[in-house]
Amino acid sequence: MNSHVVVPLADQAILGVGNLALAEGEPSGWRAKSVAAYADTVDVARSQLERRLAERLRLLTGYVPPREGLVVDMAGRSASAVMDGVLFLLRGDDLVIVRPCAHCGTGRFVSESLECVTDLGYALAVWEPFHRDCEPVDPPDDESW
Repeated sequence: MNSHVVVPLADQAILGVGNLALAEGEPSGWRAKSVAAYADTVDVARSQLERRLAERLRLLTGYVPPREGLVVDMAGRSASAVMDGVLFLLRGDDLVIVRPCAHCGTGRFVSESLECVTDLGYALAVWEPFHRDCEPVDPPDDESW
């Protein structure tokens, strides 16, 4: 369902300001009220994302990054922070780390969701993401013996 429907008004009479029934003293600033309500909602959602990311990082690492170090992407409904060179990303309920390819250093690869300290330890110590063309190849079997 499209939340923004355009209805043509060609066959309908357009009401002028004089035809509107406003209560005595009622301002006609409905647009400003709507935009303000939306802005308040966005601010609340931004604060909630920041708090959720900070809390998850505190539980996982014991460290709380400063609020100015948290970046919120409202369009992507995500929040991120860099701690000691590690990029953490919260999308929905999933906290992950983001890394470039271990071979060429480009691209963005997302780890499995980090639920506990051992998940984080694995992602930091063992996980090495690669592009398809950058994956190490197993050496051929030595058939000489």
